[in-house]
Amino acid sequence: MKERTFNHWQIAKDTYAIQCPGYIKGPGELSGWGYVITYLLIGSERALLQDTGFGNADLKGYVERLTEKPLVVVNSHVHPDHSGGNRQFGEILILEEERETEEPVYFEQEGEKERCESVNSCKDYRFCRVPAGTVLHLGDREVELLRLEGHTKGSMILFDRKTKLVFSGDAILKRCLLLAGLPLSAYRAALVRLQKHGGYEDIWGAHWYQPLGKNHVERVLALIDSYDPEKVEIAAWDESGGDRMVITRCGNAFEERDFTAIGIPESCREDMLR
Repeated sequence: MKERTFNHWQIAKDTYAIQCPGYIKGPGELSGWGYVITYLLIGSERALLQDTGFGNADLKGYVERLTEKPLVVVNSHVHPDHSGGNRQFGEILILEEERETEEPVYFEQEGEKERCESVNSCKDYRFCRVPAGTVLHLGDREVELLRLEGHTKGSMILFDRKTKLVFSGDAILKRCLLLAGLPLSAYRAALVRLQKHGGYEDIWGAHWYQPLGKNHVERVLALIDSYDPEKVEIAAWDESGGDRMVITRCGNAFEERDFTAIGIPESCREDMLR
């Protein structure tokens, strides 16, 4: 995607979804919606930004058009489509368990060879590791940083006590890819832990422009519990090869309201299903 423009819309009071430029095609016959959404939560004293996109456009400048409040930035996880713009923001909060990489990485997009100049010209950033359960105080707004491992070992979701919304990054999606190497039972336990936490009214993920619905966790759990190795799709990411994904799903179109899918790496399928 050559055009480097953002798009945003308001999903609740002082709460914005920001669609970032850049695209990643998903694996399988239903490739999904490969854009990345970051979320901006504005309190009376500070604002919170979840994720920094691909790093191919001036996200900091765009956010400053929406709020003048001092900004706290978190990475839901450190995959490059969520952390590519980190160096614009100096300090980035991540959970203690998120240890895949601390190196700045860029996902090259069509027609692009490097980050945009507004990102490249910034000094490097640093991670600040915080424990799960940390509460960020934005003034009149409190946001809990919760762990929901599976996509990565330290995947972070946000629970906004004011709006009762969960912002799930890639930890909960219409199709979640479990890349942490943890058993499927660990992901299931993390979802149950969120159910027990409770209090949320809806879930907003990073790769779909609509809310997933309060009951989406129940649909994912049902999909896990009904896993049938005879009813899966073996899908390559692209023509370059590499590890393929084993995808199980409920629904025949990604755009369906209740579509739900889980993908696990083929190379570690046996270990994950134990």
